[in-house]
Amino acid sequence: MGERRAMKKSILLGLVLTALSLALHFASIWVTMLNRGAQTWDGQPLAKDYIETMIDDHGSGKDISFRRRPLTTWCVEALHEVGIPPKEGFIGLGFLLFFFTGLLVFRLAVEVGSTNGQALFAQGFFHLSPTVLFAWFDPMYTYDEPIQYAALIGALLAAQHRRTLICIAVFTIATIAHETSLLFVPALYLLLRADKSKAFTVIGSTCLLFAGFLFFYLPHVGIVGASTTDAIDRLSTLAFNFSSWTMTIETASYLVMTLALPAFLLWRFSRSSSCSPSDKLWLRAFWFTLLLNTFLVLIAAKAREARVLALPLLLGWPLIGKALFAEIERHGGWRSLLTFVRTPRVAAILVAIAIAVYFGVRYAFVLSTGIPADNLFHEYLVASVVIIAASLLADRHLSRSQLRAS
Repeated sequence: MGERRAMKKSILLGLVLTALSLALHFASIWVTMLNRGAQTWDGQPLAKDYIETMIDDHGSGKDISFRRRPLTTWCVEALHEVGIPPKEGFIGLGFLLFFFTGLLVFRLAVEVGSTNGQALFAQGFFHLSPTVLFAWFDPMYTYDEPIQYAALIGALLAAQHRRTLICIAVFTIATIAHETSLLFVPALYLLLRADKSKAFTVIGSTCLLFAGFLFFYLPHVGIVGASTTDAIDRLSTLAFNFSSWTMTIETASYLVMTLALPAFLLWRFSRSSSCSPSDKLWLRAFWFTLLLNTFLVLIAAKAREARVLALPLLLGWPLIGKALFAEIERHGGWRSLLTFVRTPRVAAILVAIAIAVYFGVRYAFVLSTGIPADNLFHEYLVASVVIIAASLLADRHLSRSQLRAS
């Protein structure tokens, strides 16, 4: 009975937060991929809706990396065959898969030892992460991630239950959806290494299936030789990400906005007494994937498309509820922490930090594409920094209290 009630709460939470994201994307106060209509990001007219143009580009355009990842395009085309227009199919598919991924995050959080309450916070943190909440704001350019996220969380769930064939199947789907899923190979090995034969079976079979797919699919669409050229060209993005002082700050800002708060909470959790050996194993997988993915993004992708930075969080989100509760517990509970934050001196310090960070971010974090007013990136970044600052201030208060007590 308790599980059923928790699942109902998870579904309700997912519906509410998915609806919030949908409402933000269609709000008339800014322009996103979903409400842009038949015009480009810089306002130039298009022959048809922006999303439909983007789907065409992914299916038959000049960008090799788009055409190498056909799953989302195939799904939209399949929906079109049964009478759902491409734009509506793309929007519906994206939000439905993010909703489903949130349910999987909840389920996986429970599987790794979270209480139902902690798992709900983990699910909420997933939906409120900037690359999910603002998935189709410029310049996130989300396309294949909904399928990739659902499949990768499914693979982690299957690995947790030692369901080898299911793990192979969904991990292969994730790699076909987006080849960056292969960055999870070390993480899966760590999580399955108690049974090394099973680990090698999952990883080896997935790699073989993905290689087989590329072997038959790439010649079919005529992009075999071009794939090598595309891989070499991607190395030039290192210079792009740090091409100027303004671009360097933008790159750093997207890193902080996407990763700072969850990484801070998980790091603090790793040092707490409530972090179990199995939690530490998951955290090792997370930190390794985070370092590997961040390094590759900086040298081979545009960091301003912040969704590419968020991939390792699929390993962190299931633990984030535990991490948040551990953070609250170390400060004496929700009520104690809120009381501390509301004290005049601390509140004044946090307001001063928020104002200073806000104006600093507004001045230095200049978007290199899109319209700066068409998003909440600056506000989200400021909120993340203020939450971290509040936690650090509470640490100082706790240390002083302990000194007085001794």
